[in-house]
Amino acid sequence: MCDANGDGVRSSYGVIPGAVLLTSSSSYDVASELPQAKDNPLVFYCSSERCSAAPSAARRARDAGYTHVYVLPEGIKGWVQAGKPVTSPTG
Repeated sequence: MCDANGDGVRSSYGVIPGAVLLTSSSSYDVASELPQAKDNPLVFYCSSERCSAAPSAARRARDAGYTHVYVLPEGIKGWVQAGKPVTSPTG
């Protein structure tokens, strides 16, 4: 999982356990923030269906050559509403 949310959303809703916290959905450093293996599955999420950060971050990964890139359209809000676990953004 790759979290494309900002600090405010992370503080309000938490993060999906084990998610990589991207520094920015539009300008994160692909080489240092994503796995080196380009065939690893990557799932990007942001706040909800109304947010464009996850699709933007996913597009950057695809453009960088990652082959298994997905978006969780419901985002962290949908994850929380489904009763799934979250952790604090600070761990």
